[in-house]
Amino acid sequence: MRIQWAERTRRYAAVLCALVLTAAAACALTLRAHQRTQAPEAVLTFRSVLNTFYLPRYTSPNHAPWPAAYRIRLAAAAASPGGSQGFAHRVEADFDLSVFKGKADIWGENKAYGCARLGFRVTCALPDIKYGQEADFLPFQVKPKPGAALGSAGTIVVTVHSADAPTILHTTRVLVGSPYLTTRHKKLAGVRPGGEVRLTPAFGNQGDTGVDGGITVVMDADGSTLLPRYRNCRYNKAAVATRAQCDFPGPLPAGTAYETDHPIIAVTGRATRSGSLHYSVWPTTDIDGPAQLPGPTARGTGERLRLRPVNGSAFTGADLRISRGASGELDFETTRGNDVEAIGFTIRGKVGQEVRTEVPYPRSYPGNTMWVTLPAGVSLVTRSPELENDDSYCRNGPAKSGPVACGPGEPPYAIVLLVHIDKRVERARGSVTAPPGTAADPDPGNNTAPVTVDYTS
Repeated sequence: MRIQWAERTRRYAAVLCALVLTAAAACALTLRAHQRTQAPEAVLTFRSVLNTFYLPRYTSPNHAPWPAAYRIRLAAAAASPGGSQGFAHRVEADFDLSVFKGKADIWGENKAYGCARLGFRVTCALPDIKYGQEADFLPFQVKPKPGAALGSAGTIVVTVHSADAPTILHTTRVLVGSPYLTTRHKKLAGVRPGGEVRLTPAFGNQGDTGVDGGITVVMDADGSTLLPRYRNCRYNKAAVATRAQCDFPGPLPAGTAYETDHPIIAVTGRATRSGSLHYSVWPTTDIDGPAQLPGPTARGTGERLRLRPVNGSAFTGADLRISRGASGELDFETTRGNDVEAIGFTIRGKVGQEVRTEVPYPRSYPGNTMWVTLPAGVSLVTRSPELENDDSYCRNGPAKSGPVACGPGEPPYAIVLLVHIDKRVERARGSVTAPPGTAADPDPGNNTAPVTVDYTS
């Protein structure tokens, strides 16, 4: 009887366990099905990644050229409008670099971003990427090997996984050879304050490989504002713009150079002494992220800016023969550049104290000696020449009772006025005068500025 009861109990227990396991398996299947159908919390995007990677040809053991950096920027966003803030956990970036077999060595895996290499595969275990944040990193570096032929070599395949976001892919074309972009540099003097400065951007390609696709020119104005004239240019403001981005159709073959058929026009400020129009040139498909014109933009409403061929043999590029971009500028000076303007200063200290004060360099300082008339109640303390070091100390002029001589000097060294505050004189006031240079000074009235005293007790 006991044996039958024991056998019956065992059978009941087995059935119960089977029921529990079946329920658990069903729950697991239901959970997995729910996970498969559940909408992702985030989406990952490539904020910046190369579309074309130029691998320069190997030259010699001691001068193997360095390619442009394969930098990548990943960003996270909410998967849907009004959804969660889009937090991407356990992000992993995988780089298939088999295209470089026999053509380049892979090295310099970015340990800070969890990058490790196995042969021609690099995998990076990235930190979690929060909504509105980016992962901006250089996963690896490449060094060319001898023997690779010019032309198309294949592709780099980038795969990015995350626990919270769909997988994304990107393919980068690899070309053996490298463009070497160059630009023209100019200087301009005698510009009328409030007048126009005209820049004609010019660029060329002195490399062994052409740039396919378009060319983009980005311009920045310092000391002036741009007139938004051309319809294929975008400006950061509809009026008083300081940055413009103009796109041109390509290609830019090796050995060619171009300039724009009309100038970019900027208007200087009425108080501007000097400034520059700086421009950078990029392949349109791979323009550097920080160089792009950000945010809302205004497009020009006039004619289209076009290109015409020129001789670019005198154009220059970067010291290192990188392929991604080049920059040029037009530096200008206005006639106010000859306007020497003295800058006033204050002597601060207690009565009976010896005080060291630096005499400010005038604006457009021509290097002449300045003359300081000391306020009443203040007297000059002379300094032995052997104690001056690199600074220049003010000294007595020809008439010891008159102004003291300060300078000449040269930044970053100081022109030092060493004085003794003899007594307190209310509203004591002196002056500093900066003589003009050899050029005509358009406003001699600002060559003198006040010197005051601030008694600290």
